[in-house]
Amino acid sequence: MTDGLAGALREWSGWLGRVGAPVASSLRPGRSPEEITAVLGADLPASVLTWFSWCDGVEDAPGQTIGDCWVIPGYWPVALAETRLDWSVEVPYARWVPLLRDGGADLYVAAWSAAGDEPVVVSLLDPGQPVVEFGSVAELVGVTNGCFARAVYAVDESGLLDVVDAAGYDAVYEEVTGRPAT
Repeated sequence: MTDGLAGALREWSGWLGRVGAPVASSLRPGRSPEEITAVLGADLPASVLTWFSWCDGVEDAPGQTIGDCWVIPGYWPVALAETRLDWSVEVPYARWVPLLRDGGADLYVAAWSAAGDEPVVVSLLDPGQPVVEFGSVAELVGVTNGCFARAVYAVDESGLLDVVDAAGYDAVYEEVTGRPAT
């Protein structure tokens, strides 16, 4: 596993608890590398293996709403078993795996072209064209942790994880990725 990424993902979980996000207590533990590669293949990039070693989706709970599952505003982590669903999307990469999803057809996916490539994170919004949102899984996690650290993401009055400082998001995104926010 990628130690830096694994630590950053644990930090993300910690932020969810500290801000009081409802999902903090219902994240499923990650899966073993053997279970992950059995589903996704042995040539899986290390960052995708690390992602699913961190979290295997969200545990269902009585009375839970979609918003109770968000690890970033509007999205929750995809469970390993869900990666094999027919997502009916087109991505201009040979391989891709969904990481985050919303209540509709929007996804964030790790995408790569050849074994050994570091995946980019592509945003798939319906309708819309695929957009490389992050240059790596580590960038996605870095932006997320930066947003928590600067109170850009917070639980709002209704109890939902939300972006409470859009300009702050743009600043964090640019600092972490080196590119202006899209």
